[in-house]
Amino acid sequence: MTPTASTTALVLRPAADAEFWAVARLFAELHQFNAGFDPLFRLAETWEALLYEHFRQTHHAPGACWLLAWRGDEPVGLLLLEAHTDSPLFAARRWAELVALYVVPDQRGSDLGRRMIAVGTQWAAAQGFDRIQLYVTAANTHAKHFYARCGFAPVQEIWRIALTPAPGVIPPPDPSCETNGHAAHQIELGHHHLAMELCASPNVEPPDA
Repeated sequence: MTPTASTTALVLRPAADAEFWAVARLFAELHQFNAGFDPLFRLAETWEALLYEHFRQTHHAPGACWLLAWRGDEPVGLLLLEAHTDSPLFAARRWAELVALYVVPDQRGSDLGRRMIAVGTQWAAAQGFDRIQLYVTAANTHAKHFYARCGFAPVQEIWRIALTPAPGVIPPPDPSCETNGHAAHQIELGHHHLAMELCASPNVEPPDA
């Protein structure tokens, strides 16, 4: 696809306090796109308030990179990288997680995605991380080819089997979210679907767009 505007006219910069509206717009488009591959990736009804609370808490943190691409006053790209700490059971437990990457359709034939990845990899290396990891939907062959061109390679797969749940049974909560000396809530972030697992819902409402 030929882009409608040159990427030389685009500006990449960290998301500012008042730019959550742009983050939310691109995040919604990203997950509408992903739900087309797998409806289980659809967003919850409360997604915007949850995302806003996470943005508010982390977008100035040294362990997070919220990057927006702008064409004039129009947001056309979103990248989110965050520090990830795995279980202390593992020795190599810290890396930079590529949580979200989205480019609007008319820029997908340009080098905007590569430019955003380049900024992200520079940020991650400067923060002392030795790698970036991500999740990608198996059916999204375009994304897999893009990441391969950027130097990523698969190291693990997530497999799924569909079940018929017992009628009327509500699944039990994740035991790692129980009040047992851990934080009152934990957030797990996954590439392209920003899987938020909140044991205590925030009371913060997103600002009006």
